Amino acid sequence: MAKKTGAATGKPVTKTADSKGRQSVKTSENKAGTETPVIAKKTKGEFGVVAGTRKEKVAIELKAKGADAALKLGIQLGLAKGTITSWIRQWKTKGLWKPVEAKPKTVKKPKGIQTIETAADAAADVAAKAVESESKTETDA
Repeated sequence: MAKKTGAATGKPVTKTADSKGRQSVKTSENKAGTETPVIAKKTKGEFGVVAGTRKEKVAIELKAKGADAALKLGIQLGLAKGTITSWIRQWKTKGLWKPVEAKPKTVKKPKGIQTIETAADAAADVAAKAVESESKTETDA
């Protein structure tokens, strides 16, 4: 840190004022003549996230196994729970990810009870047909 002597230190700067009179500071051009390095374009991964990041790993896990698995992986990667849930909500809002709706579980009846019920239904049908045929024969006679 420079001593407070009043002398200017560091890069030379130019003070400018915008149309409203606010002061701003601009650094001068690069006087050394070196060019600024070209930053490589980052490739996009899952859900438009930068490839290879922790966020992309969470996105891949979310798409493959769902929200619970993605949350678990994110915590293992050192991310905060709130951060992961906000990403998931964001992807859901943008329509990039849809949660898989759980199918209602059907209660399966044991085979023994099912056969007893079918037998009872069959007996009821036979009895109903017998009553119908008796009533028809009485009206015919």
